[in-house]
Amino acid sequence: MMSPEEIKHFLVIYDPRGDKTTVQRFGTDYEAARIAYARAEQENGLREERDIVLLSADSLETIEQTHSSYFSGDSAELKELLGG
Repeated sequence: MMSPEEIKHFLVIYDPRGDKTTVQRFGTDYEAARIAYARAEQENGLREERDIVLLSADSLETIEQTHSSYFSGDSAELKELLGG
């Protein structure tokens, strides 16, 4: 089991129309991640154009594995998200 210090937070926004995923990293700052998530939801409004999720894990690589449907696009773009 991970300690709270090991849990990192990621705001993932997926636009299925363009098959584009953006990720914001917040490290261990859950409050900043929560605020960014609320803001993104508010900006999206009642439109259901994008999937907006706040995910927590030990790394972005784990998020990519557990939520692979958000990362099914261009592998070069995924490598960039993963810092590779």
